[in-house]
Amino acid sequence: MTPATQRELRATLLVNPVARGVPRDLDTAELLSYLARRQVRTSLVIPGSAAEATREAARSAERGEDILFVLGGDGSVRDAALGLAGSETALAAVPAGTVNIWAKEAGIPSGIRRALHAHIYGQSIHMDLGRAAGQVFLLMAGVGWDARIARHVSHRLKRLSGDLAYMAQAALMAPRLRPSRVRWSTPSGEAEHLLAWMILSNSRLYGGKVRLTPDAAVDDGELDVLAFCPEKLTDTLRLAVKVVRGARDDRRMIRMREPSLTIETPGLPVQLDGDYIGETPMAFSSDHRALLVSVPAGPLAPIFHAPHDDRRKR
Repeated sequence: MTPATQRELRATLLVNPVARGVPRDLDTAELLSYLARRQVRTSLVIPGSAAEATREAARSAERGEDILFVLGGDGSVRDAALGLAGSETALAAVPAGTVNIWAKEAGIPSGIRRALHAHIYGQSIHMDLGRAAGQVFLLMAGVGWDARIARHVSHRLKRLSGDLAYMAQAALMAPRLRPSRVRWSTPSGEAEHLLAWMILSNSRLYGGKVRLTPDAAVDDGELDVLAFCPEKLTDTLRLAVKVVRGARDDRRMIRMREPSLTIETPGLPVQLDGDYIGETPMAFSSDHRALLVSVPAGPLAPIFHAPHDDRRKR
């Protein structure tokens, strides 16, 4: 649709005021006016916690709104997704976080006005939603070393320096990291290995930079799993170099594609979309096309593989 023929949309604008990319002098009244001029009747919500963000997203869905704009980072988007799962309200990410991986994957432009415009005149499509321990993830879950690092990253440093905060924390903790013997099960069978780090991915980009799972799709009902299983220091160093280079071939890298996976060994830290959420044992699964998301008009981003006959253009 062109702006001239745009039907009126009902929406909520959810703003995370502490997200790294949200200006301290953000004029929310002007944003609401901008949306109103484009026939988007919008209410404003500024939640005080992740749980409140999830509740407000669920209320948006209960009201039957067309779109929930989420101004924040990947964590804010994940909080909203938990509230919207299974509904027909489209999650519209407006990237304003540390790395904004989902926006990069989905082709959502940077800049608040540009992102809003892309959503208003965009389209809605269903994608898979990862699930673990009563939480959800759009991008990936991490078990082991990366979750341990994420658990200790300073929120203040993260806001000041972005993804450099993760790199600094990783360098600080690297000498103390050791693999653990871990047992897991999938519908295909069981396995036990020395594990440093496992990624269960719904999408492709790790940290916004490295394609650890370059063939992943967000609509295939499966998780692309990559397990790093070094047995000695030389294995660890070799795998670290390969991760940086984006290489995928190594006998200590185990690759799987499964609809679900359960880690039975206790005590391993877990992160979802960059946020620490707890420890194993934990079950991970892909909830097939459980989330309606808003993306720009035109051809879909490469992370969408399957045919989509239910795309909704605005």
